[in-house]
Amino acid sequence: MDSSSSPRVVKQYQVFLSFRGEDTRRTIVSFLHKALVERGIDTFKDDKKLEIGGSISDEIKEAIQNSKIAVVVISENYASSTWCLNELQMIVDLHKKQQLTAVPIFYDVAPSDVGHQRGTFALERYKCSKIMLLFSSEKRKFAEKIQKWREALTEIAGISGTDPKTCEDEAAMIEDIVGRVSRQLFSMETVKFCDTVGMNSHMEELNSVMDTEGLIGIWGMGGIGKTTIAKCLYKEHSHRFAYHCFIENIKSSAEKGLIHLQEKLLSNILGKGHEKLWSVEQGCLYIKSRLGNRKVLLILDDVDNLDQLHVLAKETSWFGPGSRIIITTRDKGLLFSSGVRCVYCVDILGKNDAIQVFKQAAFEGGEAPSDDYEQLSIRASSLAQGLPSALKAFGTYLRRMTSIEDWEKALERLKKVPHQRVMEILRTSYMGLDGRHQAVFLHVACLFNGDSVRRVTSLLDDGELEIKALTEKFLIDISADGCIKMHVLIEQAGKEFVREESDYMPWRQKVLWEEEQIIYVLQNNTPRFSHQGTTTIQSLALHICEMPHVLYIKGTIFNTINLKFLKVFQHLNDIESKLQFLPGTDGLPQQLRLLHWDAYPLTTLPLTYYHNLNYLVEINLRYSNLERLWYGNPVRHYNALELF
Repeated sequence: MDSSSSPRVVKQYQVFLSFRGEDTRRTIVSFLHKALVERGIDTFKDDKKLEIGGSISDEIKEAIQNSKIAVVVISENYASSTWCLNELQMIVDLHKKQQLTAVPIFYDVAPSDVGHQRGTFALERYKCSKIMLLFSSEKRKFAEKIQKWREALTEIAGISGTDPKTCEDEAAMIEDIVGRVSRQLFSMETVKFCDTVGMNSHMEELNSVMDTEGLIGIWGMGGIGKTTIAKCLYKEHSHRFAYHCFIENIKSSAEKGLIHLQEKLLSNILGKGHEKLWSVEQGCLYIKSRLGNRKVLLILDDVDNLDQLHVLAKETSWFGPGSRIIITTRDKGLLFSSGVRCVYCVDILGKNDAIQVFKQAAFEGGEAPSDDYEQLSIRASSLAQGLPSALKAFGTYLRRMTSIEDWEKALERLKKVPHQRVMEILRTSYMGLDGRHQAVFLHVACLFNGDSVRRVTSLLDDGELEIKALTEKFLIDISADGCIKMHVLIEQAGKEFVREESDYMPWRQKVLWEEEQIIYVLQNNTPRFSHQGTTTIQSLALHICEMPHVLYIKGTIFNTINLKFLKVFQHLNDIESKLQFLPGTDGLPQQLRLLHWDAYPLTTLPLTYYHNLNYLVEINLRYSNLERLWYGNPVRHYNALELF
């Protein structure tokens, strides 16, 4: 293709600087331009030394038309340049149409002189005689242009601007202008997240919290919308603060180092002109010295480590009076360790809001095209259990399906296999746990969801501390009646993590809960098989109601597996156990803590198990054939057991 036929890319600017070069190029305009650029504001400044001709160039016209704000520096000789007057006329016309915002700076001139065209702003110098006007259409057009300049000067004088006489010094004036421009640019941004379903209720609660000085926490599970809430809060309240900064995804940014986080904070607030940091300690001192007298709104998003918070805002005294530091995190313990006492907990969406969020993602216009799709939407949103990120992921995934049959198949798949986007979000929470917390998390997801806290903590090492850690990281909740509640998608993700860590080989899984896999493992008790990693299996939960046939096993299989938790359960009490020992091969794991075996087939516990109760915490043998636990006297560990 010939290059001449290619569309020309038009540069977009945030700010256009209009000024009289000979008056201000080397003074206020040079400093103002530098300050705007250092704040990260894309600014157009005409670097030509002289305005050539009376008409402004196409480049200047495009720069004005494609800018959001025009900062007009009106100096003593501004009106002596037809170039400047033409720029001003265009700026004012766009300002009236609300296509651009004009910000005047009256640099050593009185706004009233500008408005009434007195002194150097008098336009009589451009007038033509009445006789000449009769003979020249061009001069009549010029007279009309003068009238437009006059109107533009009157208009710009009526706009609230900056008068250097009211500022302490020029440096303070420039700082004030840049802050004002920054706030106006931010307010112009089209922010769709404030229209998010359910956001009004969040804002109602948080707006009152914003009256509290100091540290504020926003806490919730991954994917629940903490970042979106923080962005909306920032949008609504940043105009109240001369300095504001939103650092998104701190966990990811921290991978480049803690100094990188400090540099990011200082650059966002002070611009790029601050000195280079060479240590974290120096960065802390620099933040305190430069921001200690400034009223700041600082939002730190997705903090997952105390060090990240300490290098940016360890104490509220680092910032001026009236400052607010808002922290979003999945870890409630981190907030309390930092002295945050004002914590807003983000809950899942209610049923109606959840359906609405799903339909916005799934259908053009946000409405289901038929009753069938409406019912499918209800089913899909129930799978997400009120988690906004999952609702959007499911909606986007199903949007490409072209038939009801495709939707049905996709929903069945989502019941069994976690959506990739949801897995990515929840994996971040899981990987943030240490090894012991991960192990407990997986056991809760696969075995103990819905069980009483008292029971689960008794079965685990340091159970109270482990359960508390998962609660603080919003991976589980505790119901009013003292039971563990884990969100269905977190449970689903936890089971998928178990599969992933075993390379999808059942005999290598830490926990087994699927009937076919358990039968496979219990039936393949061979030396070859035992060398493949069955010792990694720590827990087994088998629902025997769903088994098609009775399974006979050798008790010696348990010597290979070394289970800690054995749960064989059924929902009916009138069926015979479908898990039986082969005659003469009864046996139980030696390190068992939980023995739950509904319809246990024997009349007593295996003799070999009699002397190995050092670890056992709970025996639950409902609907069993048990006549006695064991022969002989109770062992010394008996009173440590809970019998059901």
